[in-house]
Amino acid sequence: MAFILGLPLTYAIQLQLLGGIWIIQTLPAIVLGLYTRVLDYRGLLLGWAAGIATGTWTAISLKLAGSIFTIHLFGMAIPGYAAVWSLIVNLVVAVVVSLLVRAFGMQRAEDRTRPEDYLDVVES
Repeated sequence: MAFILGLPLTYAIQLQLLGGIWIIQTLPAIVLGLYTRVLDYRGLLLGWAAGIATGTWTAISLKLAGSIFTIHLFGMAIPGYAAVWSLIVNLVVAVVVSLLVRAFGMQRAEDRTRPEDYLDVVES
């Protein structure tokens, strides 16, 4: 609380912008990492790092003054929320690295969960 009250208002807004960009980068690791076995953990981790780096770079390139970043592709200007662009980078890196892990036959992580881990033991 003291941090927010003690800093200028623009800093709080800039930190909120960065926080939104950073928090969405956990989405692939949480949703795809916990609920599926589609992507490898190394791909998810590298995707997260790439998404954080891309999101931070886009926010800084906008001087932390806005959240709409324009990408120029094939002569078109495509505006979009910086967090979504960085999430796309996150997902692409996660998929590519996961495919490379499979292609090179690298050892996958062992799933240590057992069926009884999902049972809710109720003591009476």
